[in-house]
Amino acid sequence: MELRQLKTFQVAAELLNFTQAAKQLNFSQPTVTAQVRALEKEIGHSLFFRIGKQTFLTAHGEIVKHYTDQLFPILDQMDAALHEENQTANKLTIAASETFCTHYFPPIIRQFLDAYPEIGIKLVSCTSDKVIAGINSNSFDIGVISGSYMKAGITNVKISEKEDLILIASQTLAEQYADRELLERYPFIKYEIAGPFEEQMNSYMQENGIHPTKIIESSSLEAVKSAVMNDIGVGLISRNLVKKELASRQLYEIPLNKKPIEIQTSLVIATHKLRDQKTMHLIRLIEQNWNTIH
Repeated sequence: MELRQLKTFQVAAELLNFTQAAKQLNFSQPTVTAQVRALEKEIGHSLFFRIGKQTFLTAHGEIVKHYTDQLFPILDQMDAALHEENQTANKLTIAASETFCTHYFPPIIRQFLDAYPEIGIKLVSCTSDKVIAGINSNSFDIGVISGSYMKAGITNVKISEKEDLILIASQTLAEQYADRELLERYPFIKYEIAGPFEEQMNSYMQENGIHPTKIIESSSLEAVKSAVMNDIGVGLISRNLVKKELASRQLYEIPLNKKPIEIQTSLVIATHKLRDQKTMHLIRLIEQNWNTIH
């Protein structure tokens, strides 16, 4: 059976008038009649009969109408879903912490758009737990988190194993006070984050005997950096974020680090999305470039 014949039948069966059906379908009446006759021939039974000037459905016509009335709404839903998928396919949503969004993704996205200039990118800044929630709810296409996440249907790709966190103060304060005096006198400005990153920061503070009496927490590493540069206190931050300021002597590194803090950074994605070519291209760019970005 051809869908166009079934659709013509459905409209004719609803209106019980071939002339009106032809007008609604933008066909000629002979075309409607021909398609109905072809369908009747394939089924082997008449679908309509006439009494005087009125048209009625036969028993077989009632059966065909019952099922076409169920068939075409499902096809309409399929068309809507395909349209939505096409719209979604033109955009990728990436979720990661503010630091990753600000410092890591711009060069990666630039390379990606060289290969796929027609694809839109939405970059969402949020904490690792919200990244995971968005991946699970299908709100995000790709997420980057501190630590790892293992779950059926989710693929976890390790992209980094260490984060070189350093203790910093402004050069102005460093010229006035010794290292330990800085730690005792000024607030400790801490990046507020849950999970492995926080655990490693706490471990670092314990190992180095840092027991601040006053802590200022911030959900942004950029805000930690800004606060330190404005002489508010001492901060723990990624070396990559302050290389320029250290080189220009705006910031001072308090040399307590014995070794880089070990913490895994992972890319998380719903496994079924790995079938998409452009998504895989972006994942490869992230893997290739992540540890070379400064």
